[in-house]
Amino acid sequence: MVAKKDVAIRQVDIDRYGRVVGRVYTDDLDVNAELVRIGAAWVYPKYAKDAGLYDLEKEAREAKRGLWGESPQIPPWEWRRR
Repeated sequence: MVAKKDVAIRQVDIDRYGRVVGRVYTDDLDVNAELVRIGAAWVYPKYAKDAGLYDLEKEAREAKRGLWGESPQIPPWEWRRR
C-alpha cells in the first residue's frame, strides 16, 4: 500500500514509550483504516477513538477476512501480557 509512495502521518497520541501513535495516509488512502478493512490489523481500543475503525473491524470479522479467518483470535496486547 505504501511501497515507494510518499506518506503522511497524523499524530494522534504518544504512547508510554514515547512513540508516536498516528494515522498513516498515502494519496487519498487512510492506510490504517484499509488495514483494518482487509482484516490485516486489529483496532487497539486504548488509542482508537475513530468509531469508523470499529465498524470496519466488525465488517472484517463478520466476513472472516484476513486474520479473522483464523482461529482462535487473541488480541496482540493480551498475547504480549501472557
